[in-house]
Amino acid sequence: MKDKLYRLALRLLLNGHDAEDVVQEVMIRLWSRREEWGQWQSLEAYCMTAVKNSCLDRLRKRQLRSVGEDGAWDVNSHDKDPHEKMIAKETYMQIRKCMDELPQHQQMVIQLREVEGFSYNEIAEVLGISLDQVKVNLFRARNAIKKSITQTESSWKEDR
Repeated sequence: MKDKLYRLALRLLLNGHDAEDVVQEVMIRLWSRREEWGQWQSLEAYCMTAVKNSCLDRLRKRQLRSVGEDGAWDVNSHDKDPHEKMIAKETYMQIRKCMDELPQHQQMVIQLREVEGFSYNEIAEVLGISLDQVKVNLFRARNAIKKSITQTESSWKEDR
């Protein structure tokens, strides 16, 4: 579960060291409350919520905006030729840039759904929003990313 927690923290904080700190703090708090685990409906959802809240607290306190996430998604594959690797890397960078420009709720929803593989209900529980809000935020985030990539691809084709 630590990898999922780390990726969420990294998505929100944009700093690997701060993300590691948040995950470690949450894991320590979680361990100190291990007697309560049976009372929780979903330990994973509880942890994701705790990480999200810790990250938001940290952002509020420090107004943190830095670059991070190196290596979060590895586009290197032995099966791809250099051209395919370049295209995959460019696409990844464009998606990441788009995600960084989305409103915070949309960023969190798309991170949890597309990267972490959470269900809509799990996302609603983690973020404390309704199922309809999850769907709307995911729809808007996907459309914004699709529009940006389409525009970028069109400009690449025009440059050729």
